Amino acid sequence: MAAMSWPRVLVAGAAVLALAGCSKPDRAVLGAPGCPGGPAARPAPAPARAGTVWTWAPHFQAPEGTPARRAVPGWSDVVSVADSGYTTVAVRADGTVWSYGVNVEGSLGHGARERVYEATPRQVTGIGPARAVYNSGSTFYAVLRDSRVAGWGADRFLVEAGRRRGHDGVSVPRLVPGVKGVVAMGPGLLNSFALRGDGRVLGWGVDLTDVLGDTDGTRLTAVRGVSGAVGVASAGEAVVAVKADGRVCAWGNNAHGLLGVEPRGGQSGRPVRVPVVRGAVQVAGGENVAYALDRDGAVWAWGRGASGSLGDGDTSGHVSARPLRVAGLPRISRIAAYQFTAYAIDTEGGLWGWGSGLALAPNAPGGTAVPVRVPLPGPAVDVSGRHMIVAG
Repeated sequence: MAAMSWPRVLVAGAAVLALAGCSKPDRAVLGAPGCPGGPAARPAPAPARAGTVWTWAPHFQAPEGTPARRAVPGWSDVVSVADSGYTTVAVRADGTVWSYGVNVEGSLGHGARERVYEATPRQVTGIGPARAVYNSGSTFYAVLRDSRVAGWGADRFLVEAGRRRGHDGVSVPRLVPGVKGVVAMGPGLLNSFALRGDGRVLGWGVDLTDVLGDTDGTRLTAVRGVSGAVGVASAGEAVVAVKADGRVCAWGNNAHGLLGVEPRGGQSGRPVRVPVVRGAVQVAGGENVAYALDRDGAVWAWGRGASGSLGDGDTSGHVSARPLRVAGLPRISRIAAYQFTAYAIDTEGGLWGWGSGLALAPNAPGGTAVPVRVPLPGPAVDVSGRHMIVAG
């Protein structure tokens, strides 16, 4: 065997010393298999079927006596909905954007920052034709048909793509600078992630747990080490992405096992492959818990299991770094998550949920650690928070 050169010996020695100073969880994360490369591929579009929007609980801070379970007035042709708990925004089939609920520092998008309640949806003007809507808390993003992103709401820092330009809200939509070629998003509470049509993931915002990848700062960046992605979701202190080949990758904090690495702990801005899950087509994220839907219609969950969010029958504060198949579900076609609550829509349009129950009332007001069927007036198309699109 040829002798190693002195530079290579020095690099190898430094790596050994660095690993020797790390904890066992840190070494496990550093040694985990990286996210494999893959071809660029556009993800499937958001649900194209239009429907009415129903809610089963009033907004937080809505006036006393506000109806709970009801159809939202005037929303009969909605293709995308995002619910922060205070404000709900929808995109209709014609590309117009509408909002209603409690205005949190401009989250209604109507030009005012005062906290008022609007019971009837009103169009958000000054925004081009949109395809879908997402939210980081009370900050909203509309993915436009030209693949740019418009933002508005409570956090100017996020609307400005991680640039610190004051702390007041943005009350009318404006383009998020530098964010182009976007087909879908997966925002977190303090940061945001956008999926480009070329399979790359963009991120910006607070980066305390390396969710923006191996980079410094808060501004817009492309996450290195992930390509060929067709879906992305924030799971709290980590981010998960699904690739065109069905593999799932994650990066960020592993304290709750979100990277799928044991022993739990440590964090990594380098995306690593999550074991067990294969043939995935979609991912979703809640409060430090992640979900994946595979091609066979099965749902997998891993991370923090508080309040039954893993769907494994256990409501304790347990954690699983190994993805667990959620039992008791029929064949599923779409998944979503909201804090400690998970949703699954079956191939017949039935809506199932499990977790804390914050968004499952009235049929499971105390929460449930196993999936239960949520009664609806028609087949479910999509769901966000406590609002859902129901096909006519």
